[in-house]
Amino acid sequence: MPSIAAKASVLEGRAEVVSYTRDATAFFLRVRIKEKGGYKSRRIDGVESLDAAIDAALDAYVKLGSAEQPSAPRRGTKQGTKIVSTKRGVFSWLDRFLDNQRELCEAGIIKGSTLKGKEEMVRAHLKPYLLSQGIAKTSQIKVGVFDKYESWRIERNKKEGSSAPSKLTLRKESALIGNFVGYLVKNRCIDAYEAAQKKDIAPKIRLSDSDFDSNPPIRDDDEWRLILAEIRKWVKEGASHARPRTLVYRQMFWTLMLVLKQTGMRPDEARNLRWKDIETEDIGRFSKTQWEKDMVHFQEQEIDPYDFFDKGEVDAMELGRVSRYVTHIKITQSKTKSLREVTSNSAETLARWKKWQADYLKQMQSRDEFRGYEYEVAETDLVFGIPEHNGVQISTYNTLNVNWRNIINRCGGKLKGPLMSDHNYTIYSLRATRAQELMDMGVDVYLAATQLGHTVAILEKVYARLPQRRRATTEAAHIEFGKRKDNSQIVEIEEVIR
Repeated sequence: MPSIAAKASVLEGRAEVVSYTRDATAFFLRVRIKEKGGYKSRRIDGVESLDAAIDAALDAYVKLGSAEQPSAPRRGTKQGTKIVSTKRGVFSWLDRFLDNQRELCEAGIIKGSTLKGKEEMVRAHLKPYLLSQGIAKTSQIKVGVFDKYESWRIERNKKEGSSAPSKLTLRKESALIGNFVGYLVKNRCIDAYEAAQKKDIAPKIRLSDSDFDSNPPIRDDDEWRLILAEIRKWVKEGASHARPRTLVYRQMFWTLMLVLKQTGMRPDEARNLRWKDIETEDIGRFSKTQWEKDMVHFQEQEIDPYDFFDKGEVDAMELGRVSRYVTHIKITQSKTKSLREVTSNSAETLARWKKWQADYLKQMQSRDEFRGYEYEVAETDLVFGIPEHNGVQISTYNTLNVNWRNIINRCGGKLKGPLMSDHNYTIYSLRATRAQELMDMGVDVYLAATQLGHTVAILEKVYARLPQRRRATTEAAHIEFGKRKDNSQIVEIEEVIR
């Protein structure tokens, strides 16, 4: 056998491109035939390099006719390994695919919410589509089979009386179809020729700039105040409800909306937030005005402040100090699976919510019908959970979404709506609003991307398209606290509202 000069595996390991030392400029595609104990090969014409030969391998493979060879070897195949038939039912393989996803979820590789979304998509859309197209066997999965998927989804929604799916939703569904196709290829359930083109099997969903406007930022501060006023009314109405839990739930929802607006966190990131992940810092500064007020207080009481300083009852450094609290929130369960820290002015909001949690627990413990209600909120508990007998209970995202739509509907015609989008406000609009605020303030793009949990490229592609009116007419407002001597300190969140 001639000596090999260069070799590369191609077509998922079903063949290889080689050249020989006798003429290193000639390249051949060869496939091993197990029954013959040898190779079937064909010269790849019109190529002068190994890379070019690899690119032309598929055409040579088709001409060679090896795609029809049932015994063509596959990568990793060992003697005695059973080759899976491509005639097996596609629906049984869908079930196997979902079983594989459940294993990934149990191993912590994907989230439970991700698994739930995949199961729902397969049940509600992918299986019905395959049935509508008469696809029953994996051998029918090939390039072109999903070309009608987008139009089918839109038409089906119209018949059901629901709005058309967004392009972003269709893009997610296309990605899942691509994952399923990859699973079939991995298990050798698809014809070798089609497997070599697996990237072209899933539907192609093309996005336009307007598709990124589905969660538009809130128009301006006046618009946000209208929404907040309606949320506060809704909370006050909950105070007269027979169930105490109704009020504390609405207080939680109010707090969550404020924190999402102040931090730009994704809703699921906030839902997974725990008290131990929040650090509160007092970054107050010395204020001459406050110092004069403190000294007047001592004079009115006819007290010499230095007597207190000597006794240690008053710290001289505290005179004239004006507190300002910020929170540093550690995001441990993000969409990108990377840790990050978000800094915001959420201390008062979170401290008030923690007090409401404690008040609710005391109220429940004082009622005779709730004897045994002895649970106390711990630092390891979810921040936006409602205390129960033996823990805290977190609301589903769908429930939060329903309440958000209810609030927007209550606002009615008072809302003007987004500046540059025909879409309605969503909970995710609070994230877009924070992104716009960061850009309006001229925050460094890398810092803004880090705070939001995006790459700089995504931030520039999606959020840089937000309305630029405020950035063009205003600058960030910074509160000055007298001298800039740094005497910040870490405090407990309960101290914020004492």
